[in-house]
Parts: sequence; structure tokens; C-alpha cells
Amino acid sequence: MTDPNMNPNIMGTDPYRGYGPFHLVEEHLPTGAKNMIRAAYAIIGIVAVACGVCLLVWPGATLVVATVILGIYFLVSGVVRVISSIVELGLPAGWRVLGVIVGILLVIGGIVVLKNITLSTGMLAVMFTLIVGIGWILEGVMALAESWSLPNSGWAIAYAIISILAGFVLLCMPLAGTLWLILFGGIALVVLGIFAVIRAFTFGRAKKNA
Repeated sequence: MTDPNMNPNIMGTDPYRGYGPFHLVEEHLPTGAKNMIRAAYAIIGIVAVACGVCLLVWPGATLVVATVILGIYFLVSGVVRVISSIVELGLPAGWRVLGVIVGILLVIGGIVVLKNITLSTGMLAVMFTLIVGIGWILEGVMALAESWSLPNSGWAIAYAIISILAGFVLLCMPLAGTLWLILFGGIALVVLGIFAVIRAFTFGRAKKNA
């Protein structure tokens, strides 16, 4: 019988045989993969909180400022997701592919936002709500796929739900006022960032028995 404590990658076997392509198996996930995922969550969370605070405390922040800040956030988030999905071995194939796809889409969204900040206020507001809304929904879906079956997945599921709801709220209000968009964007970024940092500390850790 195979020793469950042995690294399946060293043994040359597929640790995810018999599981779905998006199923992370805690005992088969290498320490390096866990650390990479935690680092990705931490970076994304810190950047999100910083961007959100900038929006909330910046006196006279405009929609252009909000668009630039959120564009930078999506660029960072997308790049981190792509790199972490590609370089770290030991992840299931579906998980890696989904991470790369979502990361690329976030990078594209960030680039589109930053290249079109000279649009009229009305057009900029529509672009802001569409791209940011879709981006947050993608991040929420990715969060569910990442951590649904892992220990301590409650924070990840909460993060995913908040991200998806925030995305849908924006998509349903494409013509909302500038001040509302800035405040909502700032608050959402801070909340999502805090949850992401918490995920960095709880991802892949066994539940503590009462």
C-alpha cells in the first residue's frame, strides 16, 4: 500500500486521479503550492485594501481616478493569478487552467480600463460598471472553484459571495452617479481585500477541533 504521507509527485503517480479537475485534495497539495496560493491571496488582498482606502479618503476623487485605481487592481490581481497558476506544480489541471483564464481576463480588463480613461463621463461610467462588475464576478467564481472542498473554506465562500454580489450590483446600475460608484467601489475593495488576507492565513490549514 502507498504511504499517504509520501509526496505523490515524487512517486510518479497522479494525486488527483479519481477526483474532478477542479478538486484540490488537501493531503496531496505540496507545501510549496499552499505557500504560493497564500502569497497570491495576500498580495491581492493588500492591493485591494490599499486601492479601496485611496478611493475612500482621496478628497475630490473623480471617476477617472477610481477607474485608474481599479484598473491597476485588476492588472495586479490578474498577473498574480496567472503566475501562481503556471509556476506552482502540484495543482489539479482544471484549477490551473481556470486560474490562467481568469487571470488573463482580469489583465485584459485592466488594460482596457486604463487605455480608455479619456472617455466622456457617461461612457466611462458604463465601462467602469461593466468591466469591474464582470471582473468581480469572475474573481468570485474563481474563489469558489479554488476552495469549496478545502478545510476552513468558509472565508473563501464568503469572499466569493461578496465578490459576485458586488459584481451584479454594479452591472445592474450602469448609470449610477459618480459619487456612488466611487464609494461603492472603495468599500467593496476594502471588504474583499480583508477577506483575501484572511484567506491567505486560513487556506489549506486543517480545522481546529472544538
